[in-house]
Amino acid sequence: MNIARTTEEIKKYALCQAGMDKVGIAGVDRFNESPEGFHPEDILPGCKSVIVFCIRVPDGAVQSIFRAYEKGMRHLHGIYGTYGYTIAPNYHLMFGSYKISQFVEKITGCIATPNAAGPMQGSKQISMRHAAVAAGLGEFGWSSIVLTPEFGPRNRFGAVLTTAELEPDPLYNGPKLCDPTKCRVCEKMCLGRAIPAYDKNQSRKITIGDKNIEYSQINWNKCRVYCHGMRKSVASDYDFVPVSMDNPTDFDLMEPLKKLVVLGASHDSPQVSPTWKCGNCLAYCPVGNWKERFYDTGLTNINIEKFIEK
Repeated sequence: MNIARTTEEIKKYALCQAGMDKVGIAGVDRFNESPEGFHPEDILPGCKSVIVFCIRVPDGAVQSIFRAYEKGMRHLHGIYGTYGYTIAPNYHLMFGSYKISQFVEKITGCIATPNAAGPMQGSKQISMRHAAVAAGLGEFGWSSIVLTPEFGPRNRFGAVLTTAELEPDPLYNGPKLCDPTKCRVCEKMCLGRAIPAYDKNQSRKITIGDKNIEYSQINWNKCRVYCHGMRKSVASDYDFVPVSMDNPTDFDLMEPLKKLVVLGASHDSPQVSPTWKCGNCLAYCPVGNWKERFYDTGLTNINIEKFIEK
């Protein structure tokens, strides 16, 4: 097998036939820090390569977050939930993963395992965020979301594991996409104050390949309160979480809410409660020509420049 030619054939198929917007390859050696049970070889014994791809979230779906947050039009937030987060993107990635896996097995004779896309599929395999960085598609933003230079954080990722030896892409080495020492947009636009201010001593640090990476230690309990629509300020008719619980340094969810959060975020069954009732960190991040695509077009009235140090 000609590795270089086969790699290019797979990439071309992913882009032209499976409808992906970007694709990259990571060697299995870039997953050395994967937690036990979530390494590619734990899922596919003999895995040598991870094919990672992404689709762009439509600007028209993203802008529904602006309508919900800035205009109080909560009923429109479901546009983002359906077409930017759970249903349409994940089915697109799911069928794309299936087609790519079939194609890889057909032209290489090697095994290819598609990985589930999103919570709707009822399972969890490798981290798509870390896989995207490992395949050179982008880098972590402070928000812990992966940013690509073309689309910022407004991407969704999928992956196929294969025993075929493919040519890996270099890690992203373009201009730095996120500098949390100067840009505080995700921190300031986070409704639950779940994203902390930059602190190098409190950041999460990992190594992928030869690259040292850091991103924030998000308070996921705070994040889930808003993503699940538990406050009137996001999507609810009621404040299910007391106002006093909004901004403490840390808190644990009340017992009745734990069950709701665990059920909605479970990977043991399809998603049964919404987890898309916020999305501000994704919607307002300036990376990916945000100003030209959203502010200059009048889709948002919030000028985030005040949160960016020049």
